[in-house]
Amino acid sequence: INVPAGLPTMPVPEGNPTTVSGVALGRKLFFDKRLSANNTQSCASCHNQKFFFSDSSNRFSVGIDGISGTRNSMPLFNIGYSKRLMWDGAATSLENQARLPITNPIEMHESMENVVLKLQADAQYPTLFKNAFGTETITQTLIFMALAQFERTLLSANSKFDQWRRGLVSLTPQEE
Repeated sequence: INVPAGLPTMPVPEGNPTTVSGVALGRKLFFDKRLSANNTQSCASCHNQKFFFSDSSNRFSVGIDGISGTRNSMPLFNIGYSKRLMWDGAATSLENQARLPITNPIEMHESMENVVLKLQADAQYPTLFKNAFGTETITQTLIFMALAQFERTLLSANSKFDQWRRGLVSLTPQEE
């Protein structure tokens, strides 16, 4: 992980070291709509990159069945530094957070068993898992590990505020 100036070293679990192939796999999974029950919604559907990996176009995020949840998706930039995830702190690591939206009946509404079957049947995924984790056998745990590796790379440290903290720019009175 290339941590930008001004940010501390990223904490990474010993059992899930960040690798180029793991991050690439996690990115592919993050944008893959097959993680949802009807193959219409990916993680990126609610964590939209153009909105800083959040869902700013909606008051509440909407799942695959058109049902609004009770909250909006969290922004994901610098999420690797968080000790509690989800708005209610329900998850304590990126690895255990990944399951929650996939299996939530209001969000992606899919079982992990079906996700594994869909990915295992794909022509590319077994090789990608082999490159990232040394096995063509896809498991829930490896899916979560790959997603976490990708999410740890979503770093932001060069906003105007960050530049101001480093003494590189001045803020307008309104910005202050």
